[in-house]
Amino acid sequence: MKSKKWLVKVAFAIFMVMAFSFQANAKTVWKMQHSWGAAENHFFEHYAKIVNEMSNGEIEIKVFADGELVDVEKLCDMVAAGTLQMGHTHPDYQMGSVPVGELEAAPYLFGNLKEEMAAIYRYGLGDIYKEAFEKRYKIKVLGFQADDCGALMFTKEVNSIKDMKGLNINILDPYATFLHDLAGASSVYMGPEELYTALSRNVIQGVEYGGAKAMYDMSLHEVTKSFLLPRHQVAFFPFYFISEKVWNKLPANHQSILVHAVQANTVYMASFYAEKEQEALRLMQEKGIKVTSLPDEDVQTLTNKSVEWIKNDFAKRGPFCKKAADAVLKAMKDFGRIE
Repeated sequence: MKSKKWLVKVAFAIFMVMAFSFQANAKTVWKMQHSWGAAENHFFEHYAKIVNEMSNGEIEIKVFADGELVDVEKLCDMVAAGTLQMGHTHPDYQMGSVPVGELEAAPYLFGNLKEEMAAIYRYGLGDIYKEAFEKRYKIKVLGFQADDCGALMFTKEVNSIKDMKGLNINILDPYATFLHDLAGASSVYMGPEELYTALSRNVIQGVEYGGAKAMYDMSLHEVTKSFLLPRHQVAFFPFYFISEKVWNKLPANHQSILVHAVQANTVYMASFYAEKEQEALRLMQEKGIKVTSLPDEDVQTLTNKSVEWIKNDFAKRGPFCKKAADAVLKAMKDFGRIE
């Protein structure tokens, strides 16, 4: 009898050890949808790879492109609800529910990636975005991915703002409003997978997107004629985020991995673009794309429009917008972009 009890205890102990071991090494599989086209899946697959390796295979992230699971405007809601566990989006895609996000689409706030990074981290813009989105949704913002991007391509040669007269451009406010006021251009917003067809059918004649490499990978050079420099939107603040419910259940080491992986992937993406952007521009030129530059006076006009909009409109939309406006204007003044 004692022997049987001892065997039962031993069996139970073995079961508990095995159960604990299984639990410690169990694989967690999450879904993550980003806000870019399928041609850019590799960036987020690289993030997933970093997380998987740092977690010793305990976290696996399956990556989905914009619109594959949910519309980008509903992405924060769906992650908060647990329909999927992680996301990557741009603040201006959510401007309807988080007004501070519209700041991202104001052109020519900064002159380069260094200034943008300083605005996010040294001037506190990232913290303002983080607080605003976490207050609105039940999500945890993991980090920001600064981008030296925001390019325009057209189905005709464009050398100035006035050349955009009468064009229908895939672009968001407030930039869309500025171009309407200055050139009579109209605007629409489409997902990345719709752009090629819309350009080929003359539904739109211009498109704003991430940069030469992204546009080349999407084959937009096949249905356009010109690429406009300089980059208008060196103020992209896309961010990675996770369901608050999922986050709160994670051990501290897994939380740390998710945050540090964003930082590592941002460095990877910056180096990738530094190498590939000029190559993509060269390839597009070889295929007939005309690379043009906006005159300095046009750039200054758009900068002035952005500052005027920030002061007279954006800053009055609530406490987060006021904080963001103050941070951006302080940064622009320190960088010598405004007086």
